[in-house]
Amino acid sequence: MPSPEAELPPQTEPGPFSPSFTLPSPMTLPPTYLSRLTLRTQLPSDFEHIAEIFSNPTTMKHLSGLAPPGGWTEDHIRGVWHPEDIAARVKSQELAREEGKALALVIIWTETNELIGVTGFARMEPPGTPGRKAELGIITDVSLVSSRGWKSLGTEALHAASEYAFGGLDGVEEITLVTQQNNEEMRGWSEKVAGLTPKLQVKEWGQVAWYGYTREQWGTTGGVRDRLQARMERWKS
Repeated sequence: MPSPEAELPPQTEPGPFSPSFTLPSPMTLPPTYLSRLTLRTQLPSDFEHIAEIFSNPTTMKHLSGLAPPGGWTEDHIRGVWHPEDIAARVKSQELAREEGKALALVIIWTETNELIGVTGFARMEPPGTPGRKAELGIITDVSLVSSRGWKSLGTEALHAASEYAFGGLDGVEEITLVTQQNNEEMRGWSEKVAGLTPKLQVKEWGQVAWYGYTREQWGTTGGVRDRLQARMERWKS
């Protein structure tokens, strides 16, 4: 008679997280200005790494208002994200995308196929809205990017997202950026690199700096697009 131990199933390592819903085939944006990055929609294989990025306190120090769709429940350690949280967030984003109200993207370092952050439009006014606005944001894996010494990744990603919005999203006429008032790095980029002027506002999660640029301000000679491209020219190989 076999021993009880012999009847136990073999121990296996847990596999990658699998969501309970199906995502559409990924959509990839046109090549970025320096061709270093790939911006595409999200896949289930991204969820674990995104959860790690969102759980990094250095990365998230200016994103105190960001929480899982269900909020910080008793099952959470506040600030620690799980793949299930990212899945719920992505499911919500995909529903908004179907209505033309959001477009969430991941940022991939093309050469090594490493996920290094997320970007996209968390909120967009419905298609057909006069002067349609889209709110652009970005979160990068600070630890990975710093360790590799990569420069101007945020500029390259935001440039690509803006170019797509004004050229490929129906009727977008203005892109907005919102950051906490004390986020000196993002404010410095917005004002010194992109040449934008802030408007200070008070939200439920604190004081924020709001920036915006229209289609005309983007495309005009010496405008936002030209300023970002001039910045990236420094890093052309």
